[in-house]
Amino acid sequence: MIQEASRKPAVKVFWNKNNVTTQIEKYTSKITFHDHEEDASDELELVMDNTSGIWFEDWYPTTGDTLQLYVGYQDKLIDTGLFEVDEITLNGMPDQITIKAISAGITQALRTRNNKAFEQQTLKQIAQYFCNKHGFTLVDGSNMLNQIWLDRKTQENKTDLAFLSELAKEYGFMFSIKGVKMVFISYYDMENTTSVAEIDKTQLKDYNITEKTYDTYASAEIRQRNPKKGKLITMNNSYQDWSGNTVKEKLVVSGSVSSAPQAEAKVKGGLWNKNKYKQSGTVTLVGEPLLIAGQNIDLTGLGLASGKYHVPSSTHTIDQSSYVTLLEVRKTGTIPKPKRVPRTKPPKPTTAETAQEDTGEWED
Repeated sequence: MIQEASRKPAVKVFWNKNNVTTQIEKYTSKITFHDHEEDASDELELVMDNTSGIWFEDWYPTTGDTLQLYVGYQDKLIDTGLFEVDEITLNGMPDQITIKAISAGITQALRTRNNKAFEQQTLKQIAQYFCNKHGFTLVDGSNMLNQIWLDRKTQENKTDLAFLSELAKEYGFMFSIKGVKMVFISYYDMENTTSVAEIDKTQLKDYNITEKTYDTYASAEIRQRNPKKGKLITMNNSYQDWSGNTVKEKLVVSGSVSSAPQAEAKVKGGLWNKNKYKQSGTVTLVGEPLLIAGQNIDLTGLGLASGKYHVPSSTHTIDQSSYVTLLEVRKTGTIPKPKRVPRTKPPKPTTAETAQEDTGEWED
């Protein structure tokens, strides 16, 4: 998969659906594509030479213009998606214009703060509400959203985007908007997928891998109080970290739960979010358009740091003479594979008191 450094990079640019590659080629200084798995919009940045002054008036962009970029090599161009111009900056000297665009799926409505309460619904029903509201198609990549029943969840002065992202993380899901799709995928399923490439240290231009123990945990559990008796209940959903973690601390996940699947998802999501960047960093290599966010790769030649890594984000940068790909990476295997609980319909809502005895044993 890794390209030869001598190969000449290629791009193709469509502006408002018109192919403008040839017209803008002589003005193009640098093109950068940022691909994010979650928490941020995919971004496109074009830096254009403006010494001729053509970008001051005749070609001055309009916010909301659409851009579509194909990046790679002449025999391997990939579609990075549809973007909308979001920011325009003129600067000098020498005269330049920088045009920034974000994924077209991230609308202003998604970035507007709202308040809403959800009661007696599954995570899938909540996700479907926002799909209907914004015109997206729901993709439940792990087919697990229907297993998470929530007695109550409140969106308090948060954007729909931020609310969905936080809710997904709480229960161990990756959330993203890709075009017209709203995607939820279990972190565990993502990390267990096959690696798309093996990359040795000798193929890297640069790398930086850091291992930390601060704010990482060996296991996790969830606790809550019986609302009538006041006794502390410890859920018997305690999972050991399998990454060889030498720390002894146990993470206590806060919040109330009312069913075993909800408790299991919440405690695993809490452990995963704490430990996911235990060993992480960046690697830079010759441009490879097929390496994008959401994939797994195998890094070799790094001794004990070698292994399977997940790619939360990638940055592809092309200028007149070079193309490089920078990958944010984190080592996988920090959480156990989840136990699936097959269900044909949402579980019947129960209270924490009736769902378990004071010993913390779930009745199902």
